[in-house]
Amino acid sequence: MKILHINGTAYGGAANYARDLHESLLNQNIDSVLYLPKKRNIPKLIYPNSFFFKIHSMYKIFLNKIINKVILRSNQTVTTALFNSYEIKKIIKKENPDVINLHWVGNEFLSMNEIIRISKPIVWTLHDMWVFLPVEHYSDQKSKKITKFFDDFFLRKKRTLNKKKINFIPTSSWMEKQLLNSHLYDSKKIRKIPCGIKFNDWYPEKKETAKNILGLDKTKKIILFSSMGGNNPRKGFNFLLEALNYIDEDYQLVIAGDQFPKNIKNESIKFFDKPSDLVTRRLLYSAADVVAAPSILEAFGLVALEAAACGTPSVVFKDTGLTEVIKHKENGYVANNFDKKDYANGIIWVLNELKNDPLKFLKYQDSLKKRFDIEKVAKEYLNLYENIQN
Repeated sequence: MKILHINGTAYGGAANYARDLHESLLNQNIDSVLYLPKKRNIPKLIYPNSFFFKIHSMYKIFLNKIINKVILRSNQTVTTALFNSYEIKKIIKKENPDVINLHWVGNEFLSMNEIIRISKPIVWTLHDMWVFLPVEHYSDQKSKKITKFFDDFFLRKKRTLNKKKINFIPTSSWMEKQLLNSHLYDSKKIRKIPCGIKFNDWYPEKKETAKNILGLDKTKKIILFSSMGGNNPRKGFNFLLEALNYIDEDYQLVIAGDQFPKNIKNESIKFFDKPSDLVTRRLLYSAADVVAAPSILEAFGLVALEAAACGTPSVVFKDTGLTEVIKHKENGYVANNFDKKDYANGIIWVLNELKNDPLKFLKYQDSLKKRFDIEKVAKEYLNLYENIQN
């Protein structure tokens, strides 16, 4: 059996997950190939080695921005999927896989027509809500609503996927519920499989050592906000800022990501710009006393899982994919939606629990491995691939 994984970005959560799943399948002697838009040090990786690919991609993204600005007028990043890719058709023909596993294919990476024309069975791992929304990647009531005509046009396109050999894989119970409630796809085509991680990569470092290496204040509690695109309102950073006003504990806020909120000017805050290497991220999780993950919309929450594997609890909101990992007052705290006071209570609860038992949150490693070990998750995918073939 041969599997072709396709992801529209070379880095980020979806790309890293596609890589880990691909490598786990290789470990199980499955013929797996991964296609990313850039070269990385990954076995059996295919990537475009052409200047024209870059020009083609930039052109599509530019056209997409024009369409959004002039016609759709959405406040969010959108993917219309109107423009064909540079070489996916050739890649599929050359590799001739038995199953194609799509991951995140936004930013005009693939067109909807291309997906519809794929004759091979498809497994589509859902890293956001785009598959069941018109053009947005996450629903947002504050976003300017596109006209009903365009809304219906894009949803009609997606509804045709029901006729294809496609299995949709939401990564959390919350995402599964959202997908089913959209009524776009046959429920028989939907199967939840959570994301997984390599627990050999994510484990606790000594807190004092981690703080020392990162240059963090050893006398203060560390609250970590780690997010790519932290300026995005759905990441909930403003909720965290307001919640911090209720906390009397002496703390240091650490922000890690690629977009730092512009309204933050505080010398006591420590910033880490794009900490993409695994060691730095593991040290950040290990140094933190609590991870603040106040997203109001999140498909799964790899940050919370990676942090939990390093023994650090997260405070999250209800009704998000983050609750797939975080269980209330077990390995973290689940606050009431949009309730900044309750969110503060969550941070305070974690810090108080650590005072009583500094090792409390290291006790959940075995249960996490049983649910989220990437080798176990890969076996679930393999079982699905085999069922599709049969």
